[in-house]
Amino acid sequence: MDKRATITILVGLGIFVVGIIGFVIGGFGIAGIEESREFTLEEVTNGTIFIEDVDGVGDVGVTFWVQGKYLDDDDNGVWDICENVSITVTEKPSVDETWAKGASVYDGDFYSEVVDGYDKQGTSSCDADERNRDFEKSEDGYVKIGRACYGCTTGDFSFESNVNVSVIHDDVFVEALSEDGAMIAIGFLGGFGGLCCGIIIMFIGVILIFTLNEDAPVEMMVGADGMYMMNSMPPNTVGVGVNQNISQVTTSSVVTEDMTKAEPYQFPSTDGTASTEGSNDTTVQPFEFEKN
Repeated sequence: MDKRATITILVGLGIFVVGIIGFVIGGFGIAGIEESREFTLEEVTNGTIFIEDVDGVGDVGVTFWVQGKYLDDDDNGVWDICENVSITVTEKPSVDETWAKGASVYDGDFYSEVVDGYDKQGTSSCDADERNRDFEKSEDGYVKIGRACYGCTTGDFSFESNVNVSVIHDDVFVEALSEDGAMIAIGFLGGFGGLCCGIIIMFIGVILIFTLNEDAPVEMMVGADGMYMMNSMPPNTVGVGVNQNISQVTTSSVVTEDMTKAEPYQFPSTDGTASTEGSNDTTVQPFEFEKN
């Protein structure tokens, strides 16, 4: 596999993994928001919640939930569950209307509300209207009946009820939404982008596998001055260091076994006569020593 294709695939895989991590981060953010919607007090007839007005402009308040359904059996235009519950605030902080407009009207006390402004006119009530139903916790069998401590500043909020109620501190949800909202956005947007980019880059790497050729081998050559030179081997080269092209290789250039056999050598006879083989080619003359 070509190195460039390998690197491209590995880069795409790395970005893909980063995308998965982004989705995990976004999931943790959602888990944090869901946790903020858990009951602060559950199935109690009285209780106290400490309101901490961190920003100093008033708290969002608390929401009351009871087990039941939105029914109007007596057809009086009010949900029966709201008529059956009586909640009395026994202690409350002062209120701030910096952002909580109309908070002084309720003055931290309990007031009926299912869906705020269900009629598009800002109405908060328990009116028996199909639009005025909250199903956030319907799977757990709870329905929303009202709120309290709207715009409260720092201090204790206490209440009593004639039936068991569960309470959510809504400001915790607002804080979690502001803190985890950015995490969710970055996590899911970054995760989606990472997955898409990673897949595309890996796909490009796969294409490169089939389109790129391996790097040509390199041969070392010695010049006339004795210096080494490095040249890329030309196409169709037979082996490293062989400069003969495939098109130039013929059967005549192949070394055979017969070409490597040596002709036998005939040694001369010691008695001055040549053997019958090769006698016409080699004659040994006798040598005589001169006498003094």
